[in-house]
Amino acid sequence: MKRLTPGLLLTAALLLTGPAAAQFSPGAGPIDITANEVEIIDAQHLATWRGAVEVLQNRNRMRADELKIYFADAPSRTGASGGAAPGRNWGRVQRVEAEGDVFFVSPSQTARGDHGLYEAASDSITITGDVIVAQGKSVVHGTRLVIDLKTNRATMAASGQGGSGRVRGVFYPNSANTPGAPTPPPPRQP
Repeated sequence: MKRLTPGLLLTAALLLTGPAAAQFSPGAGPIDITANEVEIIDAQHLATWRGAVEVLQNRNRMRADELKIYFADAPSRTGASGGAAPGRNWGRVQRVEAEGDVFFVSPSQTARGDHGLYEAASDSITITGDVIVAQGKSVVHGTRLVIDLKTNRATMAASGQGGSGRVRGVFYPNSANTPGAPTPPPPRQP
């Protein structure tokens, strides 16, 4: 296990802004990640960001206590030498896991949960735990939200553990949900 040293910081920054990075917002653009620490484990193709993690891309923002980014093996490169800088043999993002007080804020919606998972193979996002999605004043609450990014289909479910076992939504037609209406401020960080 390798801890990130100042000499490896540039490598970590390049890894997450190059072609291997997952898109966090439509229209691409640079991805800005900040945290209290980042750890690179080259053998596992893993970058772990810990402590007040914040990810920004365009007008979208995500916050979590911890963010793990798993990369695939890079296609073989001719002339690649062993012992290169960490991340040199990493490919595209396979999976991103967010843990603890996960918030995602876009210009039109806010989602909150305890755990978040992006899987490149299925091009899906799953948010679990105490899940709340808000758009304007309208709110949907459940325990598992799955979003298929290819089809833009979202499914919310609820388990019976600690709750009613039912998904609940409160909607305000023709209010702040109309296009162009101001969006609510992002949730306060505890």
